[in-house]
Amino acid sequence: MRYFIKNAEGQELVCPTLADLHTLYAQGFLTDEDLVRAESSQRWVPASALPALRGVRDRRAEPRKMALVLIAAAVLVLAVALLVRGGFR
Repeated sequence: MRYFIKNAEGQELVCPTLADLHTLYAQGFLTDEDLVRAESSQRWVPASALPALRGVRDRRAEPRKMALVLIAAAVLVLAVALLVRGGFR
């Protein structure tokens, strides 16, 4: 089944399969706000509302969360190192 995608500017794209739609969403080409409808439907829904894409959105957010945690940990280690180093002088 084909899927139709409409972005905020009203531009439309035809996606040949659900697998292709999934790939576009996973790679960030398709955003949560883009509207999607199946070939058999007249109703447009936000990509974030499609059950088939729900897990992809969660996985896409994980690398950002992990990066923030790593940055916070690095800052904490640096701060502790500076405190320890300055406390022994």
